[in-house]
Amino acid sequence: MCGIIGAVAKSAITPVLEGLARLEYRGYDSSGISILANNEIKTIKAQGTLSNLKQRLLSQALEGDCCIGHTRWATHGRANVTNAHPHQCGQVSVVHNGIIENYLQLKQKLIQWGHHFNSSTDSEVIPHLINHYLSQQMTQEQAIKKAIAQLKGSYALGVLINGVSNNLYAIKQGSPLVISQGNEGAYMASDAMALGADSGKIYYPKDNELIKLNSHEITLCGGANNNEIHYINNKHCAKLVSKGTRSSFMEKEIFEQVDLLKRLSVNNHTSEYSTINFKDLTKITIIACGTSYYAASVAKAWFEKYANILVEIDIASEYRYRSPIVTNNELAIFVSQSGETADTLAALRYAKSKKAQTLALVNVVNSTIAREANFTFEIYAGPEIGVASTKAFSCQLAIFYKMALEAAKQRAFIEKAELTQLALNFAQLPDTIEKVLQRCAEIKSMAKKLCKYSNILFLGRGALTPIAQEGALKLKEISYIHAEAYAAGELKHGPIALLDEHMPVLVIAPKNALTDKLLSNIQEVQARNAPLFIIGDKYIREHIHLQEDQFFELPAIPESILPIISVIPMQLLALYSAQILGKNVDQPRNLAKSVTVE
Repeated sequence: MCGIIGAVAKSAITPVLEGLARLEYRGYDSSGISILANNEIKTIKAQGTLSNLKQRLLSQALEGDCCIGHTRWATHGRANVTNAHPHQCGQVSVVHNGIIENYLQLKQKLIQWGHHFNSSTDSEVIPHLINHYLSQQMTQEQAIKKAIAQLKGSYALGVLINGVSNNLYAIKQGSPLVISQGNEGAYMASDAMALGADSGKIYYPKDNELIKLNSHEITLCGGANNNEIHYINNKHCAKLVSKGTRSSFMEKEIFEQVDLLKRLSVNNHTSEYSTINFKDLTKITIIACGTSYYAASVAKAWFEKYANILVEIDIASEYRYRSPIVTNNELAIFVSQSGETADTLAALRYAKSKKAQTLALVNVVNSTIAREANFTFEIYAGPEIGVASTKAFSCQLAIFYKMALEAAKQRAFIEKAELTQLALNFAQLPDTIEKVLQRCAEIKSMAKKLCKYSNILFLGRGALTPIAQEGALKLKEISYIHAEAYAAGELKHGPIALLDEHMPVLVIAPKNALTDKLLSNIQEVQARNAPLFIIGDKYIREHIHLQEDQFFELPAIPESILPIISVIPMQLLALYSAQILGKNVDQPRNLAKSVTVE
């Protein structure tokens, strides 16, 4: 979750601060840097967003060619300056992404050795351990390796040591790390997104490979030399992504979905999907977390309806703990925007150990999940900075839809004419989404009324139930309004007890095969005097009379693509509700974009 970066370059503070700006979507509780200059490490830290750190640096005349930086998402210890990284002990400063599970035992041992701690974090034990072993006349590499051998858990580390030469070390275990060689210097980071235009060549270290970066070269410690580091070209050298004219990254990314889906409808990628032998599969299991899990839930409906394949979906954090049965000819699909989600990665490794075919559906093609899966499909969403996922979700749905059609084609479960029509339906997506976005003022009017409530129920049926769940998730993520979602048929099995004039209900009610059943559920809501809001078809409007700011009419659209269209009003509703309430929509409290710890 935290973001780390280090640079060995002239005026190294500049690329580190620029990298932290690109990483701030990963953590924004606090931030800090350590700079090595004139045989001294100076550490500057600040609570809150990166702008607070930059303000503190304005009063410092710091220069140096070796620097590490960190932007924090708190796991151990409150978000304050003391717990902010880097953590320093003597001649060692460390930035850490991950969790040290045995830090309490290590801390107790270090206290017995005479060490004193300032923070409540798990990370502070690392510089203390390294410094302790340096004091025993070990070399820098020996001290780091001795310290690392005692750590249990996950970590990606940047280690700055003040010594005869200015060296920056990097090492990982179970957390993402990338090394880059550029024309202007050498860099390490927890995410390739942090690397700037100078990062022409990148390397993804294996677990426990100790990398040394200095002004001369990047070396793989332990007898290897620089020639044994096999770089790949960085085709996506990061640039600072701008909001443009939009008020937030989330708003920008919602409106980008039209162009993204145009590209996906034009670029067929059929040959890519045909690399999977859907015809002989006995089962598909889709594993994901959060928003990606709701995309998987929609995909289940498509695969089963159009291709007649048994599909199970599972929450990544639960998958491997329930001893799932992996069958012959099973495809396990792992969905992660970042490709670094710790729970999803662990689930992937479990499935591979059981000999399942594995497929990664990711937005970052060089990510760990993408590199470890047997097959990788990119969702082509581009960088998504807003913590609450929007365009990545719709792109995940789009790729799943196309995969389901390829599976239907291979398995010949539906007639060719229906398959052709389903493909034509997909081509309607960009224009239909654009029509919805053009009427965003109507959603804003609904948000003004809806955001006055403290609790909201969302209802949907069939493949739209996960869209209701995604709508509730978006609203609670960025507006902090408590929202829950249910399959509409479940209303009378418990949630109906909550209904009164203070409990609004939002129903996704387009015209489809379940419309008449849904009308019955809507009438149950009205009979309990609960405030009713509907995102639905004009057919529903003819039967349910509501004020203009309580009904958003969806365009007439084919049932197959309803989930992708219906999520757009949900995203706008969450965005506008949060803005009306004065919340930071891009950086909601307690959340981070890339969840790299369990």
